[in-house]
Amino acid sequence: MARSITPRELYDGIAEGSVPFVLDVRNQDEFATWQVEGTRPVPMRNVPIWVAVEESETLAQEIPDGTVVVCAHGNGSDLLIDVLADEGREVVTLEGGTAAWAELLVPREIRGLPDGMVGYQVARPAKACLSYVIGVPGQGCIVVDPARFPRAYLDLAERHGMRIVHVIDTHVHADHISGGPALAEQVGASYHVPMEDAGASTPFANAPFGDGEVIDLGDAKLEVLAIKMPGHTPGSTCISIPGHLILTGDTVFVRGLGRPDLTGKAAELAAELFHTIHDRLAPLDPATVVMPAHWTFPEEIDDDGMVQTTLARVFESSLVTEEDMAAFIEEIVGTLPAAPDFYDTIRLVNSGRAATAEEIETLEIGKNQCAASTSM
Repeated sequence: MARSITPRELYDGIAEGSVPFVLDVRNQDEFATWQVEGTRPVPMRNVPIWVAVEESETLAQEIPDGTVVVCAHGNGSDLLIDVLADEGREVVTLEGGTAAWAELLVPREIRGLPDGMVGYQVARPAKACLSYVIGVPGQGCIVVDPARFPRAYLDLAERHGMRIVHVIDTHVHADHISGGPALAEQVGASYHVPMEDAGASTPFANAPFGDGEVIDLGDAKLEVLAIKMPGHTPGSTCISIPGHLILTGDTVFVRGLGRPDLTGKAAELAAELFHTIHDRLAPLDPATVVMPAHWTFPEEIDDDGMVQTTLARVFESSLVTEEDMAAFIEEIVGTLPAAPDFYDTIRLVNSGRAATAEEIETLEIGKNQCAASTSM
């Protein structure tokens, strides 16, 4: 039996139902903050490494063969699998631990795009984040809401002979560090993040889209639009392929709406969100596929591993169809959980403040908490 399993092998194994158990040996605080999650539930237990070693005989009797042992960087789990082997239990370690899991990006092809266009939804399981590559083979493509690990986006573009011409953040993210400016600089693309979020002056080149601006993909006459849809943040911008698809960023999720409080203007932005829903989303084709920048629960992932819904299903929600703005604002603002303290710091980093690699890794611990309501 192999000693280790890669993050992608673990992700695929959870999806296939071949991972019988996950034993997480990080400390209890780290485990409480976030755990390994795939597209379906998997039995899991947290036993700190020092306890697991001391009680290895009992532990070996309580877990099945094939258990995946997880720690922060793979060192403790690598030690424990030998201890458990001495007790007659064959288990494997997650290579690189949760640090490596945090870098896993899983692309899946988007169906139903206009003829001549290809696209991918790229999931980051550790953060429940989604990014996108959409373009025309042999011509240009866009990358939307990228994580800070560029290889997946470069590989997808290369697979179809596409050049990355635009890198877009739909808003200044508060839950994770954007890879947008670095990717744009690396490939010589234009970078776009709303000025209303990042400010008029940033240390990186920024070319914010105007409302309704057509995004150039080369010679192809396929229309891709940037549409201002404030509410989660003042400048939130959705990317629309009219009649087919809209990338909603953190404005609308499969279950829920984006929380409006992360810039300190909860009531004001909740009112903006109300108008975005009724004035900008409602008139669009109800069959339009909605793909957000996050998910909250595994139940939002469909049988094909995609996180998606339609505008018709979005507008089945009583919250979304609420006609009274005051009642809408009260429900959104009144049910908000407290935002993590470090979200303000992440927003500053994504607006250009310098941060060390160690600080970035710490800031990114934990799943996103960007939804205001999950009642949809």
